[in-house]
Amino acid sequence: MTDAYDQVKKDMRVFFPDNTAKETIDPYQANIQFERKSIKYSNPLNNLPPIQFNNSNKISILDTLRINGFDADDLGLPQIKTNSELTLYNENTVNDKTIINEDTFTNKSIIPQSKTQVPSINTEQWKLSKLLLGHTGQITSTAIDPFNSYFVTGSSDSTIKVWDLITGELQLTLSAHIMAVKGLVISDRHPYMFSCSDDKTVKCWDLEKNSVIRDYHGHLSSVYSIDLHPELDLIITGGRDSSVRVWDIRTRNAIHTLSGHASSINKVKCRNIDPQIISCSQDSTVKTWDLAAGKCLKTLTFHSKSVRSFTNNENFGNKGEIITASSDGIKKFSLPDCQYLQDMNFWENHDVVNEGNLMINTISSSDDGMVFAGCDNGKYAFWNWENGQMIQNGLQTPVPGSLFSESGILCSTFDRSGERLITGGIDKSVRIWNKT
Repeated sequence: MTDAYDQVKKDMRVFFPDNTAKETIDPYQANIQFERKSIKYSNPLNNLPPIQFNNSNKISILDTLRINGFDADDLGLPQIKTNSELTLYNENTVNDKTIINEDTFTNKSIIPQSKTQVPSINTEQWKLSKLLLGHTGQITSTAIDPFNSYFVTGSSDSTIKVWDLITGELQLTLSAHIMAVKGLVISDRHPYMFSCSDDKTVKCWDLEKNSVIRDYHGHLSSVYSIDLHPELDLIITGGRDSSVRVWDIRTRNAIHTLSGHASSINKVKCRNIDPQIISCSQDSTVKTWDLAAGKCLKTLTFHSKSVRSFTNNENFGNKGEIITASSDGIKKFSLPDCQYLQDMNFWENHDVVNEGNLMINTISSSDDGMVFAGCDNGKYAFWNWENGQMIQNGLQTPVPGSLFSESGILCSTFDRSGERLITGGIDKSVRIWNKT
């Protein structure tokens, strides 16, 4: 018991020395005391005594690091390398560069990753799958069934045709307008289809009876575009009289007549969040409207030519984004503040001197970020919404018996799955495109 007590006293004097005490210190203990006082904190590994093994060929991991050297941080720990020498578990790399974030060392089979991931880039190619003939006039509009089973097309021959989306077979022909059908939309909540025409009328079709059940009168000239509110029983139309009109489906009354454009309105679109109405016009502007107040919110004046079409997507940005198409370029803006974001890649090989301005008649997009645009001279292209890069482009060939000048594309729409694209052209043909 006395020996143990004496040993404790010696250890205490070594680590907590008393200047008044003059005890003799064991040399081994004195060596420990000296090393303790001379420790350098810049790199703790340099001050650790080597670990001895029975086998002299064995060296500890710490000794190996100390001998070979390494880059240490302020804690004396090895730096994480971000080159090809380190392969991360979740393969979180872009362009051969490792991305270090909160998901870097996460086992994604156990712990769900956060939402801050690098967005995937849609680069899929498209090819023509079917060519449908049946109309005797230009195809001016098209729309998709909510259940993705059929689609409809409107033509300058004043008829509306219903086609099977899978087989491409003609199911039905509807006739009620006396002039070209300019716009079509099918309701997601009712068995109704709405059409607008150069005959100044808007018609409501009962798809169960295949007949017109309501007419909406009020436009002073041709009605070029039509859309439905996603949640309310409202129709929005725009046309040659430069006004956007909001209609009650059931009462057929015009709730609002929105004035502000200085020329014909080419397209209108309705959303369930502000701005709930968007319109573009031949006056080279795009306007957003307050549905409740019936007033203009923002006016985009970035284009110098007529804006013939636009497309919006709620899956990008805070409250969606919009891409507008004109002869002077294709531009992307944020919603609802309408801030300019970027220019989409434009056709580089277009000869303006010999071919004139490139008139983009239609632009549409899918939920997964694929954008399509078709021009008056038959040129078309696909873009990725996220980065604005052109993925694919080409020139549409008119059907045999048509003139080369009839190769233009007038309308387009993606189906509900985003796997098919339907386009209508001046050559009276309907074309279905599929991903390759």
